[in-house]
Formats: sequence, C-alpha cells, structure tokens
Amino acid sequence: MDGIDLALIESDGRKNIARKNFTHLAYSKEFKKNLTEIIYSHSSALKIKEIENELTLLHASLVNDFLAENKIDRNSIDVIAFHGHTILHNPKQHITWQIGNAHLLAHKTGIDVVSDFRTRDVVLGGEGAPLVPIYHFHLFCEQPRPVVVLNIGGISNITYFTGNDEKDIIAFDVCFGNAPFDDLMKEKLNNDFDEDGKLSQSGNVDFILADRILQNEIFHKKPPKSFDRDDFAALLAPIKNLKIEDALATFAYMHAKVISINLDFLSTRPKEIFICGGGRKNLAIMNEMKKWLSGITVRTVEEIGLNGDSIEAEAFAFLAIRSLVGMPISFKNTTGISTDSACGGVLYQASKAASDFTGK
Repeated sequence: MDGIDLALIESDGRKNIARKNFTHLAYSKEFKKNLTEIIYSHSSALKIKEIENELTLLHASLVNDFLAENKIDRNSIDVIAFHGHTILHNPKQHITWQIGNAHLLAHKTGIDVVSDFRTRDVVLGGEGAPLVPIYHFHLFCEQPRPVVVLNIGGISNITYFTGNDEKDIIAFDVCFGNAPFDDLMKEKLNNDFDEDGKLSQSGNVDFILADRILQNEIFHKKPPKSFDRDDFAALLAPIKNLKIEDALATFAYMHAKVISINLDFLSTRPKEIFICGGGRKNLAIMNEMKKWLSGITVRTVEEIGLNGDSIEAEAFAFLAIRSLVGMPISFKNTTGISTDSACGGVLYQASKAASDFTGK
C-alpha cells in the first residue's frame, strides 16, 4: 500500500524481454488511510467505488506524466497492464477482488488496458496466485538449474523450475512476508516500515514462542496454496506483546524457517536462491535466511543485474502481452488451476483513438 510501480517493457510474451524505464509514485498519507479503511472496515459500496476511481486516476496521471516526461508517443504503447489493488482474496469461495476501474484508465490514457488477471483462475479452481512465476521463468532462463526465485512482498512466494518447458514451473505462496513487520511498525511507531531492517536487527528472537507457533499446520501446508495477509494475523498476535525490536527479529527468524520448510517440498533443494520484492531491503530478513538456509547462497536479484523494485510491474506488463496473444498466465503447478490452456486477463479498449487523445 505504498504506491504505484510503473515499468515499460517490450516483449513477445516469451524469452524476448527488453526491460526499459521504471518509475514509482508514492501514495499520499490521506490516500493510504482511505485505502486501508476500505480493506479493514465495513465500507459502503459507494465509498469503495470512490476510492477505486481515485486509485485509477492516480494510475492514469502516472502513465500520462511518464509518457510526457520520456517523450514517448502513446501510439507506440500497445497495452497497459492494470492489476489494481486487492481488497479481498478468498479462493476457496471463488472470490478475489481487485479494485481498479479499467474502463476509466483506458479512457483517461487513450490506451487499451488488460486488467482482472485473477478472476478466471479462481473460477477455474485456482488459487489466483501467484501469477508472476511465468515471468520469473523467462526472466531467469539463463540461470543454472534448478532455479528458485523468492519474492518477498506482503506475502512471500516461491517460483521453482528445473526444465525448459513452461509447464515445468512450480510456484506457491509460502507465508507472510513484509505484512506483519509493516503492520507492527504502523501500530507501534506510526511508521510505514522498518527502513533497512535496522530495528529488526537490534532485537532478540524469542525462539521458544516462535518455534511453538511454527508448529501450526499453515506453515507446513503443501502447495498449491495462496495466502491473504490476514491469514497469519491471529497466529502472530502473541509476538506483538514482545518489545517491538524483539517482535520484528522474531518475525524475521520465523520467515527464514518457513522458507526452509517449504524448500523441502521441491524435488531438488537449490544451491542458490534469488530474492526480489521489498523484503530484500530488510537486512534482518536477509541475514536470517542466510543463517538458516544451510548450504544455499542467498542473493538479491541486483547481484545478477536486475532491478528488484521493478520486477512485479514488469511481470504484469508481460502477463498483459501474453493475454493479448492468447497464452496462459497460470498453470496447474503454480495456482492449481484446472487447465493450463486458460488465459487470464480481460481487455478493455480505449474509448478514443490514441492519435486523437490529449491526455486530459
């Protein structure tokens, strides 16, 4: 809930990937507050739709400003990938809800939009997540097998593959990522996150409490699986009674241990693991993984020349391209969808020809 990432790529939806510009727009404190309220309180339908349109207009402004600043002709842009913001995810009940008005975005930018990436997957029995693995597969195709990519966002998820076929990909959500760290920082110190993990590094792990909680079956559940940030809230609640630095340190330890548990679900334990997502900037999270993932080299994606901040945005641009050309974006071994042949994403066409568009 920190802001919008925008990435420009050119691709055929397979291995030809040209990664170009990237930018970020931070949300205002007021918008963050409004976004949080519609997720965690019983907001009216009107309030949700108002915030949805506000979110969309922020995206539209970012796109239009980006094109103008970089002197890019909007006619050269084939499609905008618009994920929106998840406010509800319950695949067991075939429910996933990402707010974002794709019709409005297409109208305000004069560019076609692909959105609604998760609903079809959930309807067909999938978890609706993770969706980024197909991009990981092609982005990391030159790395020695087996390849493991760990994305640490609010939730942490793994992509794993040993072969050269898209159907070889195995992917699943693992456990909480940054969510409990950020929530605790907000609750106790009114900060959005623990910068560089400085506070987390200063704390002492409560191993007895952590190891007791780690016995819960949610940490040992076999894939396919996906999680919502609130799935771990009750379990982690006792840790919040510790001093804040000790609680954060304990979260970091638990995260590393759950990653280790889940690596055992893979056919071959990897020799190295590539880390992307915001969690790679938290040195406590990184150091705990280096300590507890024995025999595995833990590397940030920057070490192989990638930008860990841009990968998620690039991935959805990649998914939009695949959607346009009719290629699948999720698979039986990534989301648990009933068929690999189904393509996700819905196309929303711009209401004006881009050549006539003024950007207003």
